[in-house]
Amino acid sequence: MKKVLCFLAATSLLVALGGCAKTKTLHCDKCNEEIVVKENSDMNEDWGIYCEDCHEELFGNDPVLGNN
Repeated sequence: MKKVLCFLAATSLLVALGGCAKTKTLHCDKCNEEIVVKENSDMNEDWGIYCEDCHEELFGNDPVLGNN
């Protein structure tokens, strides 16, 4: 029984660690706040990137820009 519980605990730990997505940090073009995106994203500092607050301030509730 102990072996089964140890196996389940080890398996759960490996699944949890495997689920950690690697990320990279970009910066808001207006306020320079850090924005975390997935590492495999093709986004980079050359993009026009805004944090949620700056996006709302600049563009409001514009559905064309993806803010519903």
